[in-house]
Amino acid sequence: MSQPPCPDAEIYLAALSHLPDAVVIVDAAGELLFANAAAEVLLPGGLAGLGGKGAPSGYQLLDSYQCPLAKTELPLSRVLGNQCLQNEELFLTATAPPSTRWVAVTGKPLTGPGTAAALLTLRDISAAKQQEVSLIQQAFHDTLTELPNRDLFMDRLSHALARTHDQPELLMALLYIDLDRFKVINDNLGHQVGDQLLVEIAARLRSQLRPDATIARLGGDEFAVLLEDIATSSTAIDLAEQIQSAIAQPLLLQQQEVYVDASIGIALGPATYKNAGDWLRDADAAMYQIKDNPSQNWHIFDSSLQVQQDLRLRTEIDLRQALMGNELRLHYQPIVTLNTEEICGFEALVRWQHPTRGLLMPGEFIHVAEATGLIIPLGWWVLAEACRQMQAWTREFPAMANFTVSVNMSSKQFSQQNLVARIQQILAETGFAANRLKIEITEGVLIDHSDSIIATLEQIKALGIKLLVDDFGTGYSSLSYLHRFPFDCLKIDRSFIENADQDFEKLEILQSVVRLAWNLGLDVVAEGVETPRHHAQLKALRCELGQGYLFSRPLAPAAIEAMMAEKIAQIPEPAPITPAP
Repeated sequence: MSQPPCPDAEIYLAALSHLPDAVVIVDAAGELLFANAAAEVLLPGGLAGLGGKGAPSGYQLLDSYQCPLAKTELPLSRVLGNQCLQNEELFLTATAPPSTRWVAVTGKPLTGPGTAAALLTLRDISAAKQQEVSLIQQAFHDTLTELPNRDLFMDRLSHALARTHDQPELLMALLYIDLDRFKVINDNLGHQVGDQLLVEIAARLRSQLRPDATIARLGGDEFAVLLEDIATSSTAIDLAEQIQSAIAQPLLLQQQEVYVDASIGIALGPATYKNAGDWLRDADAAMYQIKDNPSQNWHIFDSSLQVQQDLRLRTEIDLRQALMGNELRLHYQPIVTLNTEEICGFEALVRWQHPTRGLLMPGEFIHVAEATGLIIPLGWWVLAEACRQMQAWTREFPAMANFTVSVNMSSKQFSQQNLVARIQQILAETGFAANRLKIEITEGVLIDHSDSIIATLEQIKALGIKLLVDDFGTGYSSLSYLHRFPFDCLKIDRSFIENADQDFEKLEILQSVVRLAWNLGLDVVAEGVETPRHHAQLKALRCELGQGYLFSRPLAPAAIEAMMAEKIAQIPEPAPITPAP
């Protein structure tokens, strides 16, 4: 570009020449009057690319979506048309040498004496835009997998919903994907392996999706996929099965083969939804149906699930009130010595005296307590109430002085750092002897915490408390962990007791479990003893303890007290001592 002399403004032109921003001044015809050094570098070949006069330039201006600008949309054309521009962000591409950069364009018409008609400045903002892109990437993408995160995914869902205003016939599908047993792998093999697994799963998900699908990591081991413009629900089902098959393939992580599965909930839409949150909620609800029915790999949300979901939310709200409003109750199922059929203890089982729904069994609310974390305060209430009640009975009925009580403890309680101190506090406050308390732990707790739980269990055992494995035989690693953990007793799941008198294979398993307990020095409690044949078989196998409807259903405290009072009444009074003549 040439730079015509302007003697009256030499000092100003010298200052403009040293500015880092590109500065150009043109006359009313778009002919160049002045261009500083930065403009010479930024705008090779002249002003035609800005809308001024001259031969075709070696660069092009694009809008922020990187689409070419029409002649009338170019900055100089607009300023010469008496418009003002203020930091408009445009994309500038040059051919020689090849380069791309973002520029902020500011311009204004010039009035007064002289021929200058328009002033334009261009600032290179590529570094700032790159930083902005990086910040947006961090804000809306998962740093581990580089997938869109929950915020960006919810935005995409909202855009999909907006499309239905003009195209209500559109069919779309939202898939909610949850990895099964990821926590076990993360806890046992370490977070580094867990992160590698998530990266690999993200890659496998990408490989199964068509280009226009949106995939996101919602957090933890949960992913989501949005399919737009599908023909039928079969498209979503086919994809769910493909995803499940891809995820189920073994992963080689740190020289170890690792296996995971996926539970996939599907919610079809979007015409039935008013907001993205409801759509995602229903896909999540469909996914949870698979957790309750592991034989399925996918489930489609329907209206019946909405009823279940509403009931679950109502149950959560009511359960919070129940914990504060003294609505929980404990029933006690006797545990007997099988040889004598004499009661030696109880298992404490929680009930909920709901103000409108009546007495609720655990199956109607424990899953909600687990999912919401309410199982923690509920579990502590059960332990404290069981210890308090047993101590009260001991004072009232001396015959119960050696009776024990078994209390279930959830995995979420074991995740608390003050677990042992809290147990000690409850024993001290109630005055209940530690050696009469038995804590029952499911195999799932052991699997989920196998690296960290041993020390905690040993601290509990050091207090004198007995430790039981509940529902033994239903988990994944029964034999492998028994020698590692400080247990006192196995509780055989009722599924091994049912039909054992008719099923030779079950009987063999039952015999093996009892022998295993003997070899490890453990007691055995059999659940679900319901018939005299069950009783006779367990006695023949030399199983020490049992509980079940053959002996008694779980009883309310008042029924226990009536039973104990009756037993006392049946004890004959000692004969009077006749003095010797």
